[in-house]
Amino acid sequence: LEDAGFHTIEAVAYAPKKELLNIKGISEAKADKILGEAAKLVPMGFTTATEFHQRRAEIIQISTGSKELDKLLQGGIETGSITEMFGEFRTGKTQLCHTLAVTCQVQST
Repeated sequence: LEDAGFHTIEAVAYAPKKELLNIKGISEAKADKILGEAAKLVPMGFTTATEFHQRRAEIIQISTGSKELDKLLQGGIETGSITEMFGEFRTGKTQLCHTLAVTCQVQST
């Protein structure tokens, strides 16, 4: 499988059966078994809109301490996701990180 470009279990789990059958030495029965075992290891479930909405409802917006920056970020820094900050030195990146570290502790108590 690695020679055919499948380096992770996710790659195998999401591969079409036809792609596995093109690999020399894999029969249809073997492809079915490989896909079945990969599906057991990789969560391939369907998420309904209701479940997705419930997960989104649990997300908290952490205030940056600046009303204008919060407005630009549509409410603040979102939990459960990655927010990247970049810029020249001495523009407040570290100060913002310190403010967020304190703000998230104050809001959670």
